[in-house]
Amino acid sequence: MKVKIKQEELQSFHLSWACIQPMLHSVRGKDRSTKLELYNQLNEGQKGLFLFYSFHNHTKTLEEFYWFSDYNINELQSWDGIKNGVLYFQDVQMANVLDEIKLLIEKQNILGRKINPSDMKYDQELFGDISKLYSRYNGCSRCTIIKMNEWINNNKDDFIEIE
Repeated sequence: MKVKIKQEELQSFHLSWACIQPMLHSVRGKDRSTKLELYNQLNEGQKGLFLFYSFHNHTKTLEEFYWFSDYNINELQSWDGIKNGVLYFQDVQMANVLDEIKLLIEKQNILGRKINPSDMKYDQELFGDISKLYSRYNGCSRCTIIKMNEWINNNKDDFIEIE
């Protein structure tokens, strides 16, 4: 399952997103089994893009970042897949940040907290911890996307067809 890309798009910062956007959009709002069926048709690199962007695109605010981290860890149980996806692109730094996020969410679970974005309003320590991780995540995510783009450019046959 490859996407068609114009030659000039190969140098775009959004290349990795362009390689998975049609797949993610095709399952938006669909049930979990439909998403899994599509996911299982992807190669390893595409799976990495799929899981990364399904999380990354929901981290525009601190509250989203906190809630979607919990959702991917506890509900979808896709966190290890996200981590393995960034490791596919040899991004150890992002993998380490993902481990730290998971540890923070697991700590909240041990404390018996059901994750709610409003938690940070009442717990300054939690707010500080989440803020630091969110800042680190945002810093790393740009590098992750650059690594993904470089990988795609070096392995075009796995991801794209040039129009």
